Amino acid sequence: MPIVYKRDNKNVDFNIVLDILKKAFNGRSFDSVDLIEKAFLNSLKVVYAYDDNKLIGFARAIGDSTWASIYNVALLPSYQGKGIGKAIIRDLVEQLGKRHIFTFTHPKTVSLYERMGFRRTKMAYKYVGINIDEVSKWQEERGFLLPFGYKFENEYNKKVSFHEKKNVEKVEGNINIRYSSNLSDASFEEINDLLSDAFNEKRDIEKTKEDFLASQNFELAFHNDKLVGIARLVTDGVREALLLNVATLTSYQGHGIALEIINRLAKQVEGFDIFLHAHPGSYSFYNSKDVFRRYRTAFALEPNNFPSEIEEAFFLPEGYRFSNEFYDEEMKYFKGKIYD
Repeated sequence: MPIVYKRDNKNVDFNIVLDILKKAFNGRSFDSVDLIEKAFLNSLKVVYAYDDNKLIGFARAIGDSTWASIYNVALLPSYQGKGIGKAIIRDLVEQLGKRHIFTFTHPKTVSLYERMGFRRTKMAYKYVGINIDEVSKWQEERGFLLPFGYKFENEYNKKVSFHEKKNVEKVEGNINIRYSSNLSDASFEEINDLLSDAFNEKRDIEKTKEDFLASQNFELAFHNDKLVGIARLVTDGVREALLLNVATLTSYQGHGIALEIINRLAKQVEGFDIFLHAHPGSYSFYNSKDVFRRYRTAFALEPNNFPSEIEEAFFLPEGYRFSNEFYDEEMKYFKGKIYD
């Protein structure tokens, strides 16, 4: 019988889901069955693969109407190498539509995502500012992460913007910032104006409202009741978190507000794996902080309409490989061009 793909959690046995995760990710620890079930139920989109009513693989994604990140792409080892994993990812991508889609993968499956049109990105970061958990240790051992402060050759060293930035007078001196995790402390008009200023582009307030209401955790910064900084998290309520809209008013940048916001958000979800895909213009900020590490196996599925300089700043060359990338023991060669 052909493999059947289903897009809902109906009648899923999460004991089997946990068993498949353990077999597919040999050596990695996982949460309890109850937490695994909660994570899948809280996901934005899911897909399950069945062979004659036997669950053999799955994947899920968290996100909002603009952004999404893929997790738990898993397949029973006996079904690998038959195009089923690719079909699972393709089904999930189809469900996610025009969203900006991110993922990070095991070094063994880098070429799989390349063949599916994903672009290897250099702008993906992991927040590691709180306790290093077992998942982080597993990622470290298997080459998911780059060293602190890692800089790619020909790194983009100036701010990338779609618009010319106006000169803004900076707020100087010591300022007293009040922080809040309550989204209702600011209006959506204030939030939208802040994002428009920080990212130097006009934002659609209805889109902003929709995406913020799809988020679970927030941190806001105020100076004399003026909203000057913000960030949010989209999570599965268990383990995975997508950090979005880290923004500080241009006139207030340089006061450590963004880092404080991120650290406060991380404390709200301590133990979560926090993923961030940053703008190339902000790489020096994330590289200079000892709470972020770049992913070396991250991918993005983005629109193909970037200006060339933006595309070069976001993505690595096609077939990019590190010198210590996964080595194919059978074929005896690195699957891609070695760059360092």
